[in-house]
Amino acid sequence: MSNITIRKAKESEVSKVLYFIQALAKYERMRKYVKATEEDILNSVFKEDRAEVIFLCRDDEPIGFAVYYYAFSTFLARPTLHLEDFYVEKEERGKGFGHKVLSWLAKEALDNNCLRFEWNCLEWNKPSMRFYEALGAKPLRGWVPYRLDGKELEALAKEAEEA
Repeated sequence: MSNITIRKAKESEVSKVLYFIQALAKYERMRKYVKATEEDILNSVFKEDRAEVIFLCRDDEPIGFAVYYYAFSTFLARPTLHLEDFYVEKEERGKGFGHKVLSWLAKEALDNNCLRFEWNCLEWNKPSMRFYEALGAKPLRGWVPYRLDGKELEALAKEAEEA
């Protein structure tokens, strides 16, 4: 029987992190949006501590990954663990590994004084939604995600420079 473990990614595994980012983007039909490089990951994750990466491993070989970071809840005045991305290789899905990863992250949240554990899910990804709801997670109704990037982000930032 294989040994399934969860561990933090090591700096020497930056290429494996990028591999999983690209595999996730393919699964989510978003490959054209991947701009990350090994250098970006090395700097943001391992040098600047902007995010954490964990691997789901079979016999210490990564078969999935999760990227998370800590946000802050103003109303709770406490941190929130935010799961940015989670991916398991196709042939490894349906074996209970997703539950294992989310339970590991829930413990990580509580160990770090978080009162919330949050993530987003694409609207078309019904299997994941069913899985999350079976764990007791509830979709946040009434919230609309917004994003500012590219030239719009640059234009708004330029206004601050001109002020």
